[in-house]
Amino acid sequence: MMRFNIQAKLFLLLAGITTLVLAAALYAVGFTVTETVKQKIVSDFNQTQKTLQKERRLRYERLVDVATIIGQDPAFKANVDLARDAVSEITHQTVLQSVREFAALAPVDLFVVTNRRGILLADFSDPQRYGVDLSARPSVRDVLEGRAVEQTDLPELWAINDEIYQVASAPILVNQSVLIGTLTLGAKLTMLDALDLKGASSAQFHFFLGKKLVLRTDSTLSEADLARFVETREKDIQTAIATGKASEAFEATIGETDVFAYLTPLGKSEPAWLLVAVPKSTELRVIGVLRRNILLFAAASLVVTIALAIVAGRLFSKPILELAEAMKKVQSGNLNVSVKPRTKDEVGQLAENFNAMIIGLRERFELSKYVGSHTLEMVRRVSETGAESLLGGTRQELAVLFSDVRGFTSFSEKRPPEAVVEMLNRYLGFQAKLVEDYGGSVDKFVGDEMVALFAGKDALERAIECAIAIQKRADEEQRRDPAPVYIGIGVNYGTMVLGNIGAEHRRDYTVIGAAVNLGARLCASAEAGKILVRKDLLDRFGLQRKFRVAQVRPMNFKGFSSAIDIAEIACDNEKTD
Repeated sequence: MMRFNIQAKLFLLLAGITTLVLAAALYAVGFTVTETVKQKIVSDFNQTQKTLQKERRLRYERLVDVATIIGQDPAFKANVDLARDAVSEITHQTVLQSVREFAALAPVDLFVVTNRRGILLADFSDPQRYGVDLSARPSVRDVLEGRAVEQTDLPELWAINDEIYQVASAPILVNQSVLIGTLTLGAKLTMLDALDLKGASSAQFHFFLGKKLVLRTDSTLSEADLARFVETREKDIQTAIATGKASEAFEATIGETDVFAYLTPLGKSEPAWLLVAVPKSTELRVIGVLRRNILLFAAASLVVTIALAIVAGRLFSKPILELAEAMKKVQSGNLNVSVKPRTKDEVGQLAENFNAMIIGLRERFELSKYVGSHTLEMVRRVSETGAESLLGGTRQELAVLFSDVRGFTSFSEKRPPEAVVEMLNRYLGFQAKLVEDYGGSVDKFVGDEMVALFAGKDALERAIECAIAIQKRADEEQRRDPAPVYIGIGVNYGTMVLGNIGAEHRRDYTVIGAAVNLGARLCASAEAGKILVRKDLLDRFGLQRKFRVAQVRPMNFKGFSSAIDIAEIACDNEKTD
């Protein structure tokens, strides 16, 4: 697993925050600008629709006005009246001559005249054509049936030779009431009309007649791509034409170009419709600029972040590294360490707490010297469970060793206190060390006396071995000491109560019981350099084969009703198996 120092973590943290903020800013800017652009495009589409409707209405009114004026001309009406019921070549040529005269003066692209039955008399766009029944054309039919022709949002369209005409039909009347024919004028949709409608917008206008593209303002999108688009949107196109309503603005892909677009029908009677498309790249160009600026700002922010991480990392890591180094020293057993708080923040508080902890550890380390290992083990168990130690104890099978310095009183009377303490510490010191070597625990020191405990199935054996080792070491000390002292030892084994004895706030973790009392009595009875132990214990555990017994004699002790056979263990010739 990779490990990062504080500087690296601060850099990653600051870089992460910076990245998140910039990512959020990019998203927010992109989303906001995109939504704004979409709203603008919808607004532009609506404006285009209004402009288209306005142009339709103006063109329709102009066509109606011109048709009304021509339809009232007496000569023109006279020529049409000749073919009121029947159409011939003569009547065709007669009407065609009038049509040519008026068409030369009228600003129209389509000039069509029928008799009162809707039969074509003359068509300026196709002079040779006549006799065709046009009564099915909605605008012509409405005039023939006497219905008033009113302009709606969708104008009447005629499609001739893949060209789209907006038309208006008017009646030709004599005596202001007798219908003798119809006059239909039309204005062709041209590139000039498309460019006027486009204006200065970035939108692309594509005019279709069914699936056929008949006119467009530019050639950015290929005809093949537009054809595929028409196939995929055929249902939407049919819906717009059928309902006569423009679609909602939508997003699409035409070829490889992403666009905002909408569809609108151009009129009625013909499947003519308009596709208005705006490339996204054109409208969203500002997002790219903003993103570049934000990325430049991000690069500058990262440089500042690195500098801040280095400075802040050094500021924060130095006291923490000092603290870590001090902890390593403590881990190696050196409690003579401390750190100097450099700040008053959490790191400074951590340093103060570390110093307080070290003081506490020193106190506990010193206190541990005043209790036996069995007491430390009890404290450790209580600490691990989190429970509170209580007064009382448990019955256990233990071996107890009592040792006492003989001649201590006479020794202390003739020497200064410092010499007495030096001697006592020396003798008690090696005894405690030997107890530890043989797996025992010093329970307490009482003046010149030591009490030690041994646990386990070979507790008695180890206690006796420890006693022999103590006497041998004492013999060595006596040979070097000009004023030697001696040690008497009593060892016993049995059921004892081990636990907390004393008061609620001052207690000892020690043993009590008859077996303990007998051990003390044995120690008190042991002469200098002697070790006393109950003979029945040697027999029970088969230790008479391991240790040489100097003598066995019955002894009476206070608190015990009958004499007990006590064995004296010889220290100079220990048996072995």
